[in-house]
Amino acid sequence: MVVLGIIILILAAVLIVVGALATARKLPGNSVVGLRVEEVRKSREAWDAAHAVAGPVWFLGGVALAFGGIVALTATGWMWLIPVATAIIAVITLSVGANLGARSAFLWDQANNADEGCGDSCNCGTGGCGSDSPAEATPAQIDLDAVRQAANRADQ
Repeated sequence: MVVLGIIILILAAVLIVVGALATARKLPGNSVVGLRVEEVRKSREAWDAAHAVAGPVWFLGGVALAFGGIVALTATGWMWLIPVATAIIAVITLSVGANLGARSAFLWDQANNADEGCGDSCNCGTGGCGSDSPAEATPAQIDLDAVRQAANRADQ
């Protein structure tokens, strides 16, 4: 089972390196490693900001996985629960880091849209941006058939 321990250690090294690069804002923009949300792809600043938030959590997951890999090299019997637990911890930290990074990218994008004027997050009144009159509340009209058709196309 030494092979499994080595595989876990390689995965841990990848997570540690990616987490460290992301934290240091040195992770190069690419389509293989990193967050894959629209807001992150808009600019280098958005990429760096989102990955700086996700990086420390990914690094922590890599450290946990490294511990599990070291234990897996000599594990027997019930000790295999330790590598399994650290693998679960690593998956959780990977997803939590990605969630935090995606959320920070969204907030970064919203902040930049607010700086540019009327954007998606603008709550403009009837007089436009900067108006003192409140925005008119209109009920959302959703075409349910169009939503169902779009969902069916996405599932295919």
